[in-house]
Amino acid sequence: MRPDETIIAEMTPLLEALCEDRLASEDVSRLESLVLTSPAARWYYVSYLDLHGSLLWDAGGVGSAEALSSEEIPVWAGFATAIPAPAAVVSVASTKQRTSTSRMATIVATAACACVVMVIGWSQLPNKPADTVVQHVPPVDSSVKPVDPIVPPPHRQVGPPVELANSNTSIAARESTGPSKVNEVVPPPPESQREVLDPQEVVAAINTNIHQGWDVASVRPSAVADDAEWFRRISLDLHGRIPTVDEAELFLSSKRSNKRTEMVDQLLDSTEFARNMTTIWTNLLIGRRSEPQVNRPALQKFLRMSFASNRPWNQIVYDLVAAEGSNVDNGATNFLIAHLNNDALPATAVTARVFLGEQLQCNQCHNNPFSKSQQSAFWELHSFFSQTASVPRQAIDPKTGQTRYSYTELVTDTAGGPIYYETQNGVMRVAFPQFHGQVVDPSPETNRRATLARLMTEGDQPQLAAAFVNRLWEHLFGRGFTHSADDLGPHSPVSHPELLGLLSRQFVRSGYDTKQLVRWMCAAEPYQLTSRYGADNRSDDPIEGQLPVFSRMYVKSMTPEQVYDSFVIATKAHQAGGVDWEQAESQRQRWLTQFVVDYGTDENEEAMELDGNLVQALTLMNGKLAEKALETTTGTYLGEIVRKRVDDKEKIRELCLAALSRYPTATELTNMRKLVRQDAAQMSARGTIRQVAEAEGYQDLFWALLNSNEFTSVH
Repeated sequence: MRPDETIIAEMTPLLEALCEDRLASEDVSRLESLVLTSPAARWYYVSYLDLHGSLLWDAGGVGSAEALSSEEIPVWAGFATAIPAPAAVVSVASTKQRTSTSRMATIVATAACACVVMVIGWSQLPNKPADTVVQHVPPVDSSVKPVDPIVPPPHRQVGPPVELANSNTSIAARESTGPSKVNEVVPPPPESQREVLDPQEVVAAINTNIHQGWDVASVRPSAVADDAEWFRRISLDLHGRIPTVDEAELFLSSKRSNKRTEMVDQLLDSTEFARNMTTIWTNLLIGRRSEPQVNRPALQKFLRMSFASNRPWNQIVYDLVAAEGSNVDNGATNFLIAHLNNDALPATAVTARVFLGEQLQCNQCHNNPFSKSQQSAFWELHSFFSQTASVPRQAIDPKTGQTRYSYTELVTDTAGGPIYYETQNGVMRVAFPQFHGQVVDPSPETNRRATLARLMTEGDQPQLAAAFVNRLWEHLFGRGFTHSADDLGPHSPVSHPELLGLLSRQFVRSGYDTKQLVRWMCAAEPYQLTSRYGADNRSDDPIEGQLPVFSRMYVKSMTPEQVYDSFVIATKAHQAGGVDWEQAESQRQRWLTQFVVDYGTDENEEAMELDGNLVQALTLMNGKLAEKALETTTGTYLGEIVRKRVDDKEKIRELCLAALSRYPTATELTNMRKLVRQDAAQMSARGTIRQVAEAEGYQDLFWALLNSNEFTSVH
């Protein structure tokens, strides 16, 4: 412990006793001696009383709760850089218990102390002691000034024990060394730093790790999925829809030995992959329901261009966290604009959850007993957003001459100092900006968000990488390495910690190459397996609560977007009636909003999924979309099938290929032919003409296929 830290540790209880009017006479003498002999003690004395008085004054409804800034330190006090204001966590008794006499005493004591320090400092100006040489020299021409905390906040470990790239130091080991200084704001590494890795070696390492898990769990994997099952799955995962009839016929008829690898490359290089990733991440970043000040299309454009050009993931995250400017010109600004309500508390919670896999929202009010994380963890991260604000801008309408809303601008204010929060027992505390042991100077000159963006994305950041790897694995395999992709940490069991560490490390080495990561995962053995299971791996069932071992492909429910887009692909309903693109997209959005559940929480949480309730089932089975899909008029897909001059076997085979991306089995074909003929016979018996009766039979068959569990699941 440094000498100044020893002094501070001794002074803290003395100052607490002073503010609570319980300081003994012998303690008064000791406190006076420390203040008169130590420059560090004098500054801490002034800072502590200033903070204490500010909190009480602010509780009375007047004044500012901002403590003395580092710029107010006199150079004659014995050091040229700031000994920080009181420790990163300072406890003050509840203001409701203070009397007006105590408040006045504190303010008078602060003023008197300032006068004493000024007199002492002035008298010592000609003969500056040699032992007060500056220990920390501020960086030259830097917007971020390092601050060493006097008393660092409680250490908290986050993320799995992932090994860093080109390092033998784990996250836990790196954090245990204590806080370090932030010296400058630098954008994330450029794309040119990507390493060329051997994909076969990475895939082999994945398979080896997965096989070890099977041996430990005493399970045998399911069989390899046939081409139809695999192609439908990869199309849904990468394009967000089932394949078209032409795409399915072409792939199933191919005899090329490496056609699966070629198909992954083809899907990744298409614009639909960028569109699908844009849909996924737009929903994660701002939800499916946006406020008027959020420009959803601009954010989608930013994401679509980023994924289409395969920008490194850490650069995308940097742009989203550090964004400034117009939400029209800079689509990345819309992420934070969507979460600045409730004093930007949602921005803190969503940033931690989506990018780092940390569940900090509970820490807003108390320590988390499950993750063992402290309440201070939330507020230290929240301090980075204290300078952020959104400002609506107006413009004059050239047609009407009236002023109207034009756009929203994300701005960074020049606010400084700590922020304050209250514990459950009514104790007021302060929090300075700090990220995983990295302490950031709280002065107004520091752009806190830009600094946070760099700290999250620079160098070999395993938590950013691990969070993305875990989320992508969950998307592709139906389960992540943890029970929730949003909850990484020592409290959350990891099914394959070595594999998560391996993929995180390789992802960083690749330069955060998203497409490369997808290729590795899709080429791995577990992605090739069928969703069917048997006696040898029946126990591998994460639904029962145990961690997955990926001995089979877990069945996933389609998202509403996947259901709608697949329904349109299968039926060509968007072509019926000559609907243009804008009408089709408007209809899509109206259909999707039926399934949004807004929880109305401080974290802007919402849910949207097809859970099989009656309203959703009726919407899918009997809504306007289904009506168009089952039309047999000229120009419709089902009408074309019914009028084809082929036997009923071929018609049924094509309907199965359209809806299920596979041909029917022999038994299924027999039963389907029987169904169609029975329906046609019943309709004819009622006097319906033969052609119409046959069309009714195919309508019933197609309706059944589209509403089957096989259609609405990813398997």
